[in-house]
Amino acid sequence: MNLNRREFIKNSTLVSSAFIIGFNLPIKGMAAKVEEKKEEIIQPNAFIKIDKDNTITFILGQVEMGQGAYTGIAICIADELDAEWEKIIFEPAPVADVYNIPGMPMMLTGGSMSIKTQQQRVRLVGATLRYMLKSAAAKKWKVRMYDVSTKDSYVINNRTKEKLSYGSLIDDIKNIEIPKDVKLKDVKEHNLIGKRTKRHPIEVNEKITGQAKFGIDVRLPDMKYAALVQPRVFGAKIKSYDDSKAKNMSGVLKIKQLPNEKIAVIANHWYQAKMAMEKIDVIWDNGEFEKISSADLEKEYRSYLDKEDLPLMKKDGDSSKAFKEAFKVVEAEYSFPFLAHAAMEPLNCTVHHKGDKAYMSVGGQFQTLYRGTCAKILGIKPEDVEYYNNYLGSSFGRRANPSSDFVVDAVYVAQNEAWPIQTLWTREDDIKMGYYRPMTVNKAKMSVDKDGKITAFKADVINQSLIKGTMFEGFMFKDGIDATQREGLESHPYNIANHDLKAFCPQSPVTVLWLRSVGHTTSAPVVENIVDQAAIAAGIDPIDFRIKNMKEPRYNKLLENVAKQSNWYKREKNSGYGVAIAESFGSIVAYVVKVKVENNDYKVQNVWAAVDCGMAINPLGIENQIEGSINFTIGYIKSAQITLTNGAVDQNNFYDYEVNRITDAPESIKVEIINSGEKIGGVGEIGVPPMFAAVINALADATGKRYTKFPIKLG
Repeated sequence: MNLNRREFIKNSTLVSSAFIIGFNLPIKGMAAKVEEKKEEIIQPNAFIKIDKDNTITFILGQVEMGQGAYTGIAICIADELDAEWEKIIFEPAPVADVYNIPGMPMMLTGGSMSIKTQQQRVRLVGATLRYMLKSAAAKKWKVRMYDVSTKDSYVINNRTKEKLSYGSLIDDIKNIEIPKDVKLKDVKEHNLIGKRTKRHPIEVNEKITGQAKFGIDVRLPDMKYAALVQPRVFGAKIKSYDDSKAKNMSGVLKIKQLPNEKIAVIANHWYQAKMAMEKIDVIWDNGEFEKISSADLEKEYRSYLDKEDLPLMKKDGDSSKAFKEAFKVVEAEYSFPFLAHAAMEPLNCTVHHKGDKAYMSVGGQFQTLYRGTCAKILGIKPEDVEYYNNYLGSSFGRRANPSSDFVVDAVYVAQNEAWPIQTLWTREDDIKMGYYRPMTVNKAKMSVDKDGKITAFKADVINQSLIKGTMFEGFMFKDGIDATQREGLESHPYNIANHDLKAFCPQSPVTVLWLRSVGHTTSAPVVENIVDQAAIAAGIDPIDFRIKNMKEPRYNKLLENVAKQSNWYKREKNSGYGVAIAESFGSIVAYVVKVKVENNDYKVQNVWAAVDCGMAINPLGIENQIEGSINFTIGYIKSAQITLTNGAVDQNNFYDYEVNRITDAPESIKVEIINSGEKIGGVGEIGVPPMFAAVINALADATGKRYTKFPIKLG
């Protein structure tokens, strides 16, 4: 592992009493940027700050929204540094190019990329600093490097047992030569990596005591609050409004129409703003979409199925011939509704516009984009926006919006106002006029021969594009197909010679956005359900059929694992069992699910999971993510849906947009992790896709019926 000396020195400096160490990302063009700023200290990608009192701070570019990114990344640094785990402090990183995700011109947290993209480089930072601390101590004691070791943020003289804190060495470390080739710890030397580690105690303590600061918790001197009048029909525009009742209400300071067809009420307290907002009478021009319902959209989508002129995703072999010559052929149509993210913390953003400067505090996944959006609206430079990122009260993709919708609102509200203003969406705002996983209809067809080998796979996928019109269109929307439509469908794990895969993106004013696992949430149920049907048609056990048709043995190990965990081959006959497997974000998850059907209802009783993410940094964190994904998905399977009537969303809040309830949680979830040694993959989203499919298959086993329309209602 190599760390360039010049870069290391440029990124290491004595600031006040602290020594800061880091390194630059290996992004194309970064070396040139370093050369251009010879006289400046380059902000490191991931760095460590050590104070003389031995306080060690990790500054992290990823955001923490409940997924455990802070703990996972910190484990990698702390293990290589031999830092005392319980006493490490975290700080969110400022917006800077060196924090960008490799290959992207921005800081972001999403796509299960945090640990996957950061673990190697932050381990290098920790290992390099540990080497330099040992060197400094060895010189001080006049002993060989061999005679010193490190533990719990101290360098230890193995001969005399004398100890020096890391903080006491920060004046000495400046003169230590940076090693050209740092060796990372062997697996056997890890104290944290690969071990079941609970969330960092500081994060836990802050959250359970209420000290953790989320965006909604931001308080500034003389801060005001804003509530919004938002349209309720997609594409609606303001014709006129009457604010006479609202503007004289207690606490109301100002009412202003925003450039994006919204009206803001600014008040001393948010509840005052909300109450006044409800008194504003608006006359809307709802446009033609006022006549449209979700049933109309679904009908339109289905009209595209089986059309020969749909954009082609993948075509190889001769699927028509394979279907004609097949031993068995199965086919099915699938329907997936719009889904809201339903993040726990309502959308919010605090902005203070101060002439050619601005302050912005938010819980956001797109730090670079959100800061840039603020600067563009205010007509100032991005570097003149002081940006602070807080904890996020979950997101599931909602706070990673290329349109920056809730940030745009907050900036418009605060523009040219004297006060710092927190703009807060209501829960109803987000559910009735937010961004949604797109409604999707699919049709799939599969054939098998007499030997139980899959011979052909045909599929159509119809949904709105998530990418078109965004900054990602140039490389993620090609030949009329959205990259998210390809996820898990074009890249399925089965060995099939003949394909005919098509996709189409109809347009509508409904705003759509990626939701946890993105395209995989619809592709995995389609692939794994049609495979299940093919297995039953061929008269072969569903797990044996999958193993027989897999491309790679890596998948088979997981299937064999869940078969053993669940006692699959001797499973109970009075319950329904379903299996599914899917890869997403570089990792693979297999499930066996057991369901109980009674009185036209069903309950997921047991889930057995096997996970292969290459290498488990924190097995406990992985288990938590899989358990969370299972419960998260059950809500979407059983009850959650967004429907439209006359162009407007029917649902309002959690009482009629039902996420998973505690009573729906499985009686038991068992997770086993398989360290394959393959390239490390993501974890945060991977548990969702195969859960949809496993429940479909389990219900088919229990009832003899294939339920392919979500949410799944019996009877």
